Amino acid sequence: MVNARGMTVELTGRGAAIVRIALAEADGRLTEMVVGPPALAGLIASARRYGAIVGRYAGRLRGSVEIAGQRHDLAVNASGVTLHGGDPGFDRALWSARPFETADTIGVAFTHVSRDGDQGFPGTLSVTARYTLARHADALTLDITATADRPTIANMTNHVYFDLSGGRGLGCQTLTVDAPRRVAIDARKLPTGTLPAVAGTPLDFTRGRALAGVIADGGVDEMLVLGRSRTARLTDRPTGRVLTLTTDQPGLQVFTGNGFDGTDRDRAGRPIVRHAGIALEPGNFSDAPNVRGFPDARVAPGRSYRWRATWHFTREAAQPCR
Repeated sequence: MVNARGMTVELTGRGAAIVRIALAEADGRLTEMVVGPPALAGLIASARRYGAIVGRYAGRLRGSVEIAGQRHDLAVNASGVTLHGGDPGFDRALWSARPFETADTIGVAFTHVSRDGDQGFPGTLSVTARYTLARHADALTLDITATADRPTIANMTNHVYFDLSGGRGLGCQTLTVDAPRRVAIDARKLPTGTLPAVAGTPLDFTRGRALAGVIADGGVDEMLVLGRSRTARLTDRPTGRVLTLTTDQPGLQVFTGNGFDGTDRDRAGRPIVRHAGIALEPGNFSDAPNVRGFPDARVAPGRSYRWRATWHFTREAAQPCR
């Protein structure tokens, strides 16, 4: 998809994934905004979830869940945790695709049906992921909806990694998130049930934090509790590029690609090394169905699931990388 401003978006049915987001420069060149392999073969070969829809439950569950009074055992990894809905999850599924257009937008609607018992989850879940590119603004919106034929749970997200520098890495980028609290986790990265304030801690992004410092501390992989505006802002200071993320979800998982090891290569052939990109994943909290007081994750006949995020790219005055 290409809009009137030259913004280019490439998608694939494998995981309903974002393969490419590129912005047009004044001279017509395209600058890459996301990190990941450029072709389907690279996505299939990789263990990462570059740009894909993650589900049936993004994040972590403690291996089982009670739904409508019945306990369901789920597929788990070596740590006894159900990670991103199990393996294979929605990110490895082949989704059906249907393009659409309106006067102001271009888009693709992907659909996938997760059958009753998939990775241990009850109920057949019918999912639609609808990507909409604005024709006259550098903005991409993703709407995810799902319906179920019996009570179940759902929590999805998109696992795209951003690097607004076009390949220099995150060192000159700043992240600001309206998130006064975080989800406290244990050694298995499962929630403890508390939501401590981030003020005065390394996870305080409310006034902006340079990612160079985050990386120097080893990176981050944490769920922040979003405030009223439900926004995050990523800025590349030397170019002035800005990504504003808005969502309707209660939390934002911030992950600085801590596990990248150079095995995969990007569109320019460069190894994708540690901290090459940052994932900003809106969604519900990990293990919410098992934690009293966390946001509701139930889906049932007559009770559908909805998720929305918009990535809006703009530009401001460039600043030195300090």
